[in-house]
Amino acid sequence: MLKEKFYTLIKNADLLNKKSEQELRDLTVKYPYFQAALILHLKSLKSDKFEETLKKTAVQIPQRKKLYTYLQTRNNTPNYNPSEYSDESNTVFSLDYNEETTQGNSLIDKFLSSNAGIITSKGKNDNAGQFAENEIIKKSIEENDEIITETLAMLYYNQKKYDKALEAFLKLSLKYPEKSVYFAARIDEIEKLKNI
Repeated sequence: MLKEKFYTLIKNADLLNKKSEQELRDLTVKYPYFQAALILHLKSLKSDKFEETLKKTAVQIPQRKKLYTYLQTRNNTPNYNPSEYSDESNTVFSLDYNEETTQGNSLIDKFLSSNAGIITSKGKNDNAGQFAENEIIKKSIEENDEIITETLAMLYYNQKKYDKALEAFLKLSLKYPEKSVYFAARIDEIEKLKNI
C-alpha cells in the first residue's frame, strides 16, 4: 500500500472497502507494531471478525479513548495530521479532537495550582512524634539475631569487619550444630586474621 493512499484512507474512512481491508491486513501482518495500520484495519472490518480483532488491537494501542472515539465516528471523522506520527513518541496514532479534561486531570491541575507545600503537623504531641521517629531510627540500626545467615557472615568477612563476622559465625554455629565443624574452621581463620 502506498503512503499517500494510506493517508487518504485515514482522512476519509468512507473509502474503506474489501480491497483496502485486504491491503491493510497484509500491512498489519508485515508490520505488526504499526498502530495506525492496526486501527485503520479494525475500522475497515465489518464482519464478525471485528470483535476478535478489536480484542487483539486494543492491547497494542496506548490511547484507548482515542481508539474508541475513532471507531465510533461514521462520516464525520476526526482530523488526522500525518506530521504528528513520530517514531520517538509513544503515541503513534494521533487524532485531533476536542476532549474535555477528565475529572482525574482536573483534580491534579487543581492540586498543582493550589501551591500546596509540605504538610506538617502542628499540635501538642509534636515531641511524641519526634520520640516515635527516633525509636524507629534506633530499631532500624539494631541488628536482629534472627536474620543472621551464612551469607551475612561472609559479607562481614569480605568487608574485613572481623568482629561482626566472628560474632555471626559463633551465632550460626549455635543455630546450626550440624555445620559446627565448618563454622569452627571459619572462626579459627578469622581469629588468625585478627591477630595478624
